[in-house]
Amino acid sequence: MATAFATPYLPLPILNLDMVSDDPTILASTVCQRIAAEPPTHTMGPKLMRYVIPKIHTAIQTNTFANILVIGAHTRSSIDIITGNEKADKPFNWQRPTARVLYAPEGNILQLSVFPGHAYVEHYAALIAAYVASKASAGPRIPTVHYRLPPPDAAVTLFANSNLRHLGPVDIAIVGYVDSLPESTGSGDWETGMRSVGGEPPLFAWKKRKLQNGWVVAFVGCTACYWGDIGGQLIRSLNELSGVREAIYVGKLGTLDARHVPNSVLATGSCSKFHDGGMVEWESVLDKAVHGSRMVVNGVHCTVATSLCETKEWARHWKTKADWVDPEIGHMARVSMERGVLFGYLHVVSDNLSREGLEGLVDERKATIIADRKKLLQEVERILERYFNEIGER
Repeated sequence: MATAFATPYLPLPILNLDMVSDDPTILASTVCQRIAAEPPTHTMGPKLMRYVIPKIHTAIQTNTFANILVIGAHTRSSIDIITGNEKADKPFNWQRPTARVLYAPEGNILQLSVFPGHAYVEHYAALIAAYVASKASAGPRIPTVHYRLPPPDAAVTLFANSNLRHLGPVDIAIVGYVDSLPESTGSGDWETGMRSVGGEPPLFAWKKRKLQNGWVVAFVGCTACYWGDIGGQLIRSLNELSGVREAIYVGKLGTLDARHVPNSVLATGSCSKFHDGGMVEWESVLDKAVHGSRMVVNGVHCTVATSLCETKEWARHWKTKADWVDPEIGHMARVSMERGVLFGYLHVVSDNLSREGLEGLVDERKATIIADRKKLLQEVERILERYFNEIGER
């Protein structure tokens, strides 16, 4: 039985202010060359399109366009089309790219605004290119996918103008899966530094606690996704706005080591490699706290711009060079080193790129996976408490 992924979507509104019939520069951008992300060649195998389709804006799934342009901007105004498949059942990381329709004589253009970061723009352009290519045999015209990169510090500017500026002085920032750490965060309400007036929530929310030595810890959540280099810009902003001295990223990543079963181990490390040959090494703030944990494995990390690059050929090449894969850790570590911020990460291993048939990113809402991850995140909390006790005794 076939599975239908498209979400029912209302007809596109007429946006008169977006007329571009006499603007030849609207597509003065980079045409996305489709990454070879096809089920037979990708590490996700037959599950690949189950990963891609839920991430595609519902306007793209239910309408035809001549071109699709992906840009870096965070826009959620009344003229922006909110996708019908946002994950609004969780407090953080639920906002997804928004759309506008640009009218041109050669055919309508769908402009997709993603949270501003180079890797995130490239990731979404690759997702859409893979999606439209999968529909090539269905008959409709296949749009050309373009993308335009934002300024490299666009997210820093966005963060500085958000409610993050109300966070106040903080010594240690915990980012990522902060809403999954109830014992560490406590039962109080999430703060935003702003009075709630309805409508869209502020970009950030946080909970704070004070350690024995007086240091302030903030667990900081974000409604949007800080994919790739945006993670590094978040570290920079936390340091500039709140004076953060140490940062810990709790999340999920993939493994290239065939020995690791997804959702059974936690990953950490102090080295990340980039595709351009670059590498960043640091002294992890969690080295002592993770010592003795049977659930934690130390390894070398690889930073990628998009999971669509993770083909079987790519995995064969990289599995001799790295153990872990994700888009943010290398960027966060590099910025931390540049700004004198101590850094560490502790991630759930969510998928194995060297073995097909195991649990992966498309299975995350299965009850067994949720239960397994809860156990791992409880271990994360135990490790964080050891880390806090170390600092409190300084």
